[in-house]
Amino acid sequence: MKPIFKILCMLLLVGGLQNNVKAQQVLDPGKLNYFINPKTNTFLYADTLYRGAREFKALFYRMGDPLLMHLYQKHQSNKIFGNILGVLGAGMMGAGIGLASNNHQSPGWILIGAGFTSTIVGGYLIASGQKNLLMAVQFFNEKQHQKLPKIQAGIGFSANKIGLAINF
Repeated sequence: MKPIFKILCMLLLVGGLQNNVKAQQVLDPGKLNYFINPKTNTFLYADTLYRGAREFKALFYRMGDPLLMHLYQKHQSNKIFGNILGVLGAGMMGAGIGLASNNHQSPGWILIGAGFTSTIVGGYLIASGQKNLLMAVQFFNEKQHQKLPKIQAGIGFSANKIGLAINF
């Protein structure tokens, strides 16, 4: 038992050293920053913290862009259906294990397989929803960057004058 534990610890240590893990997330000022949390999606924008869909939904709808609203709605629907499939899958696996242990082999194993598949599909939908939310954040930041005024400065020379021109 001890050699297996030592080998497992060595593998975890070597695997942990190869990954490039950062303790802090970089915050870009003036942009929408997305924190990936296990429970609620959290955003930081313009010194305001938005937690959960109820709070940042208004921020997305304020932009008035149909693509941004579509990505948000797609995230929400994927999250809801993913959670439903995950719960159903866990229930089917539990019922399948109960049937398989009571000598009802065939229906039990069918329920276990269907529950496992449902759980996997639910997890995929949740991950796909997170991808849509990341795309919405990126699109939001690009739209905000386009709205920023572009200031140009130049120096002009003539025969007897030097001038500074600033274009807003």
